[in-house]
Amino acid sequence: MAAIAGCCVIAAPLAYSQTNGIFADFTTSMGNFTCQLSYSNSPMAVANFMGLATGGRAWLDLPSGEMRHTPFYDGLTFHRVIAGFMNQGGSPNGHGTDDPGYAFVDQFSPLLNFNDPWVLAMANSGPNSNGSQFFVTVAPFASGNNIYVILGGVISGTNVVSAINRVATDPNNKPLTNVVIQHIAIRRVGLAAQAFDINAQGLPIVTNLVLKLDEGSGKASLTYSNRLFCDNRLYSSTDLSSWASNMLGVEIAAPFGNTVQVTSDAPQQFFRIAQIQYPSSTFAPKDLLGRTLTLIFTGVGTNTVVFDKAGGGTYNFPPVSPGTVASYSWTQDVYRGALWPIKYSGLNDMTLLLNFTNATGGSFSGTVYNASPFPVSGAFSLK
Repeated sequence: MAAIAGCCVIAAPLAYSQTNGIFADFTTSMGNFTCQLSYSNSPMAVANFMGLATGGRAWLDLPSGEMRHTPFYDGLTFHRVIAGFMNQGGSPNGHGTDDPGYAFVDQFSPLLNFNDPWVLAMANSGPNSNGSQFFVTVAPFASGNNIYVILGGVISGTNVVSAINRVATDPNNKPLTNVVIQHIAIRRVGLAAQAFDINAQGLPIVTNLVLKLDEGSGKASLTYSNRLFCDNRLYSSTDLSSWASNMLGVEIAAPFGNTVQVTSDAPQQFFRIAQIQYPSSTFAPKDLLGRTLTLIFTGVGTNTVVFDKAGGGTYNFPPVSPGTVASYSWTQDVYRGALWPIKYSGLNDMTLLLNFTNATGGSFSGTVYNASPFPVSGAFSLK
């Protein structure tokens, strides 16, 4: 999931104060370092980081579906270290493939950049996919400007950050010996820092809902309180230890349902539902049935795909002859969707990630698969 390609630092006009401000004191298994958080220029990302570090904002335990208010980062590792570049942490499973159960949008400031080392920033897997993973740079990374959201910068303990960056790693850049984040303490110094409200920055809100159960012959009906712009996730278990999740999707338009039918096929079953409330629409629809997708490939041409309501469709990609959509798999994610893959009657298979910037379009990237697969990108519209 969250991956990054560089480093970051604060622009010269934004000099760090050693007295007033909001500070994050990292205690790690290799020593301590401190970052100052730029809450006035990156309020959403800073509020998220503070809320996770302290447990002041709820997050979702993905394996169990439980809302939690404990310090998120305690005990996690720097799971990805690239020598001469950066140290990345914030993944509960230690593989960089998970998050706190939600995503939030990019928020860039012209006062924050990666032109110098020692920058603290959010890792991501594309536009508007910030969660819990972060990285600290040890070198300039100007190509990361306006791609990765900057939180602040290191003001003390750069020797510790450098030492972490020199640890031995495997071929996937994972340290051979775990570097553990033992704790991140947040300090507020000064009236402005004390007044910064982490709950007033438009972040998603995580809750567990009450479920109403109506049981019938071999079936059960689960009813819950649903709302617009909510991401609902149903969890089930037979032993209260191992939980299976079912993504019910993000509600981007009314009408929407509030009942799930499940099979009652075990002596005992337990259910839990988690809901993530977003402040506004995340745009990506639950399905593409009856929609027209126009893909404008950079330097290649335009492919117009018309999806029918039976799981297929047609395409027109001049100068290639028009054809049919043999099959496709659509996954709705927060702020984006994935055609993973889409197969055509007369074109090569593709995997495409659609990043929505509004209700009808955005940008895409992906891969075309032939004897030598190659990357593609461009803009899209969806009607």
